[in-house]
Amino acid sequence: MPGMGTLVNMAMILGGSLAGMLLKKGIPERFKKIIFEALGASAFLIGLSGVLTGVLKTDGKGGLESQYILLLILSLVLGGAIGEWLRLDRLFDKAGEAMKRRFSKGDSGTDIGAGFVNCTLLFCAGAMSIVGAIQDGLGNPETLIAKGMLDCVSSILFTTVYGAGVPLSALAVGLYQGGLTLLTFLIRPWLTEAVILQMSLVGSSVMMLIAFSLWDVKKFNVANLIPAALMPLAFSLVSGLWA
Repeated sequence: MPGMGTLVNMAMILGGSLAGMLLKKGIPERFKKIIFEALGASAFLIGLSGVLTGVLKTDGKGGLESQYILLLILSLVLGGAIGEWLRLDRLFDKAGEAMKRRFSKGDSGTDIGAGFVNCTLLFCAGAMSIVGAIQDGLGNPETLIAKGMLDCVSSILFTTVYGAGVPLSALAVGLYQGGLTLLTFLIRPWLTEAVILQMSLVGSSVMMLIAFSLWDVKKFNVANLIPAALMPLAFSLVSGLWA
């Protein structure tokens, strides 16, 4: 059933968040710091793996050659411009602030708004979220179920720092992945393996940027780059009109 993968993913985030709330007071601050560094490394390496998988292919002679480089650049530039025009970063910030005002009374000492924003971006920006939602729309929820297991572990760790901001991000995951699944279900005749690979490539490059925020090196407006992952699909549909 289309959408089952997203429902399972959301349930695992909520389950991990519950476990994190139970463990919250039992994890010293120094362990939380190393946990964030480890999660940043994981996000960066998973994103890098997706980028390399997308841009490299065999040349038939035992070597490698690049592909989709121009598409990656155009997707990031145009997608980022669209995200900036829509002010998606402000939308996320406003949602985070609203969550913080609504739920922070019983959860002092944690930045619920930041937790909601950071976890939403982490759970939504990766290749598994994009490819998994597409596959879910085609009737195969396995990738999102596997992603849910990873998100469950991340939710446990993030909840010890951000509190209620983490389970609230499950709602955003449901809207994003569910919307992409519905879109896939409606336009599946136009989806090809190449388009799915291209969307995964762009999504992976965006995911790499999240690591720098987790490492507290530089904060990128990752929210404004979310539309970039949909650009390969848009390019494919537009080119189809001229075929």
